[in-house]
Amino acid sequence: MLDAPRERFDVICAGEALALWNGIGLQPRLRPGGGAVNAAFSLARRGLRVGLATVVSDDSFGRALRSRLEAAGVGVAGVMLARPRTDLVVVQGTGTAGELVSYREEEKPVDVPDGWSSDVLLLSGLSPVVAEAAALCKAARAARRAGTIVVVDINARWQVWAGRDARAIRMLLREADVVRCSARDLATLHLDVGDVRAASRRDAVLVVTGELGDAIATGPFGEVTVPATGSPRSIEEGDALTAGVCAALARAGSPGDDRADLWRRALGD
Repeated sequence: MLDAPRERFDVICAGEALALWNGIGLQPRLRPGGGAVNAAFSLARRGLRVGLATVVSDDSFGRALRSRLEAAGVGVAGVMLARPRTDLVVVQGTGTAGELVSYREEEKPVDVPDGWSSDVLLLSGLSPVVAEAAALCKAARAARRAGTIVVVDINARWQVWAGRDARAIRMLLREADVVRCSARDLATLHLDVGDVRAASRRDAVLVVTGELGDAIATGPFGEVTVPATGSPRSIEEGDALTAGVCAALARAGSPGDDRADLWRRALGD
């Protein structure tokens, strides 16, 4: 793991960083994205102490993203710079917005600094690449030993998982106190809610958002449902919901065996 001064956070976010584009033409405007990055920004805006562990390209965009995160109050000692990824670029989206997603087998795994600790660890964006999955499992196990609540946001992308075996995620799901996924994630992995529940810890909380944006949390407390209030959630709105779950857990200190009220607040935040 990375060496860093000891620092305590409410939430540590670990996972992928993406470049999102807006506009039409050969020079679209890029902005930061990815589940871990979006959640870190959202948590910082809520006034929580948040650190981010991710890998960004060692270029003007990656360095600008790290500076922007730091300016927002996010701890960036876990943001590593790596050579720009040029092996494969996929444009996902339609109209005037989308994602520029680059992917390769030798991707540098995310590394949470040794000196960091938190009440909640969010792991976002699961990958079939062995090195990446192993790094997330290692972080989850270390966090659980320290009494940290582990939240796993499946956040599966079709261009990464196409033709891959979804059983690769089971090892990490067994380390999670909370598993967060969407109907889109399940479709990408060719799984259903029962599959995810069977792969998770018996006392884990499962938070699922449907196609129309409704959110359901199930766990030892029973079931809590928050109906959709409008159009289906965008990817960023889904990441904001994940951040709300992490914020509620950080403030409560526990997923809560009988805290249905906690989950109503978390899903409705």
